[in-house]
Amino acid sequence: MLKLGGIFRKFCAFGRGILVLAFLLFVASGMRLLPMPAKERLTSAFLSTVFYPVQYLVASVDDFRNVLGENEKLKEENARLRLELDYARDGLSELVRLRALVRFDNHWDYPIVTSRIIGRNPGRLVTTLIVNRGLADGLKTDMPVFSMSGLVGRVAKVASHHAQVQVLVDPNLKFSVLNVRTRTVGFAESFDGKRLAATVPAHAGIREGDTLVTSGLGGIFPKGIGVGVVKEMVPHDMDVLSTMVIQPFQEVSQLEEVFIMQKEPDWIVRELLE
Repeated sequence: MLKLGGIFRKFCAFGRGILVLAFLLFVASGMRLLPMPAKERLTSAFLSTVFYPVQYLVASVDDFRNVLGENEKLKEENARLRLELDYARDGLSELVRLRALVRFDNHWDYPIVTSRIIGRNPGRLVTTLIVNRGLADGLKTDMPVFSMSGLVGRVAKVASHHAQVQVLVDPNLKFSVLNVRTRTVGFAESFDGKRLAATVPAHAGIREGDTLVTSGLGGIFPKGIGVGVVKEMVPHDMDVLSTMVIQPFQEVSQLEEVFIMQKEPDWIVRELLE
């Protein structure tokens, strides 16, 4: 029984081959009888039918490659546009700050140089800044440096095209401040490079929140530049004195540009600055 089944399967397979061969011979004989235009149409249709899947696959691969290439170009274009947008936003922010400077009431009547911060001293504490203006721009040592918020420091060193700015919390800088409400004068300095403080008479009646400005003493800073506010009052070792901790108006770490007043010192009390 099994042998008969095997013979039948072989016959069917052989028979299909014969049928296919007979069909091809019939088609070939029929095509010989057809006129030439009909032969060409039939051949074109046959080839299109047989090779269409391959052609479609090749075309799909090419399209995919084209899409990948366009996608990479779009990514590059998007990155470039993002950079340009960020640059435009930063330029707009700088323009707003410079417009504020134009409206700044310079009642001290000294020329002002706008400069960009290009460096800071390395380390955890920021006590000096580097700006992109120098001797070529008319800068000299001891010229006051400020921002729209308040006093920043003074020019400490000057080169041809850049300068070093000593900020308020530099332990080597001492300057005189005036309490606007009580008219009390004190000398501000920092002992740790972080906290700014000044010693004043205990009976002066200074309170937290009082505004402090430059007093004009010392000859470097003109009178009236905003310095900060009294953050807290701390008892001094001597009962007749108190220490006022100062919160500066300008946070140095947030600075991008500063303004330098082209004012040379009137006179300097060296023992208070060294």
